[in-house]
Amino acid sequence: VAALEKAWTVDTGAANMQVTPLVVDGRMFVPAGKDVLALEPETGKELWRFTAPALVSRRGVAYWPGDAMTPPRLFSGAGDRLLALEAKTGRPATSFGDGGYVDLKASIRGKVDGEFSLVSPPIVFKDIVITGGNNGEQSPGLGLYGDVRGWDARSGRLLWSFHTVPRAGEPGVETWEGESWKNRSGVNMWSFFTVDVERGLVYAPLGSPTADYYGGDRKGANLYGNAVVALDANTGRLKWHQQLVH
Repeated sequence: VAALEKAWTVDTGAANMQVTPLVVDGRMFVPAGKDVLALEPETGKELWRFTAPALVSRRGVAYWPGDAMTPPRLFSGAGDRLLALEAKTGRPATSFGDGGYVDLKASIRGKVDGEFSLVSPPIVFKDIVITGGNNGEQSPGLGLYGDVRGWDARSGRLLWSFHTVPRAGEPGVETWEGESWKNRSGVNMWSFFTVDVERGLVYAPLGSPTADYYGGDRKGANLYGNAVVALDANTGRLKWHQQLVH
């Protein structure tokens, strides 16, 4: 380490960067504030820059290699939306969702609204973009659900949802006394996924239900809060769970 020398520096102009750059086919992809940049890894030369309407995922981007009909894409959060960019040009992938964007709040609203973003990047399994999300773990306790979801990498169509807070009639809902599962925010996958490609499993570490420091209004085990869950990456079906903090 003592012998290392600085090769180049790029001032992104962004704050609170927590990114691990992604390098694919000779391009380095870096999210920074509202921007996603493609750099030449050897020199730091900027190849393209896309500016989103809101903050992008600060911890990285996801890459999908495309297919015979669709060129490679990058995926990131952009505020409360999922953004798809053409990896070679930095332009929005217009065939994905609405002009390159998918509304992440659309399928997780109960009777209340709230904040939602992708602080960490999605993960890609085959042609499925799997997202977590950050809906907060602090007071108030009611808000948007923190479902883990799979999206079609080509069209942006929602393929499956795993309810991190079970709904009425679903296994685990009995662990929320007094119907305290209703509109319960938190239980979110705000960190990083791991995919086991051979087994077709995606592993998700889930955070605390809201409010994270007070559980008096949600007595019970509160599945699947504070748990690691293994899901079928093709369908989102629960394979197993292990709650680590009760």
